[in-house]
Amino acid sequence: MTDKDIEKIAQRVAELLYEKAHAEVSFDIPEEDEEQLLLAELAKAMTLLDSYLQKEQYDKCAIIQNKIKRIENKLNKL
Repeated sequence: MTDKDIEKIAQRVAELLYEKAHAEVSFDIPEEDEEQLLLAELAKAMTLLDSYLQKEQYDKCAIIQNKIKRIENKLNKL
């Protein structure tokens, strides 16, 4: 085996190791946990409540207030 052959084999081994190392690197995005989802839902509900209050849509406000209470109860249980 010549030096040229050894160099080709070494180069190929290096390439394979590089590919394997990068293939194992995981870029998993962590899933949102339940608390984060509930907090986002609570923020959305509070924004809606404020909007309905400004428009004086009190029937919708009552519905949203109940939803807010349910979300807060779920958060307190965590």
